Amino acid sequence: MTSNNSGGRRSFASIADTLAGIKDPSMGDERERDIILRAGTAAMTASIFTIQLLGVFLALIGVGLWSGVVVVAAVIPSGVYSWYCRSSGLDTHQSYSKIAPRRRNGAMALGFVLALAWIGAVAFHMSTGSPIMDVGMGSVKVGETSTASGLVVGGIVGGTIGAIVLTRSSRVGAKRRAADVEDDED
Repeated sequence: MTSNNSGGRRSFASIADTLAGIKDPSMGDERERDIILRAGTAAMTASIFTIQLLGVFLALIGVGLWSGVVVVAAVIPSGVYSWYCRSSGLDTHQSYSKIAPRRRNGAMALGFVLALAWIGAVAFHMSTGSPIMDVGMGSVKVGETSTASGLVVGGIVGGTIGAIVLTRSSRVGAKRRAADVEDDED
């Protein structure tokens, strides 16, 4: 069930609406608001992948595990999105289940490719002591492979768990949506 539960309380969604200017006159009429919100969605998606690419680039030039701070920052827009939806009373599982499988799989595949590229670049740097693209950022001691192997194993396990959680979330939402349709028919 999707609902908009703003009820006058100062929820995260209402604070975010104020900061983003959702109720501001700059949103214009319904058509302009739709375009602005679509542009914001496109910008959020672009920012997530740009942040991930920046993390991969930093790993390639030898920043090492510090590039992980940038990679983790890619989670922030998605977290804010989910928090906003929950704060507004939207069932995020049900919304996620409505995403076209081709788009969901494509986005997940791109995210996994970028994560693997980052893991590979950091692991290479940690195991060889030099980055893939040496620009003079420093080096690590060769032989400290426990961190590199831990990173690779952790990345694979974390990626697998992430894929399972996202798949499960999609199925839970689809079941809820089917139950809502069945209740509506009664």
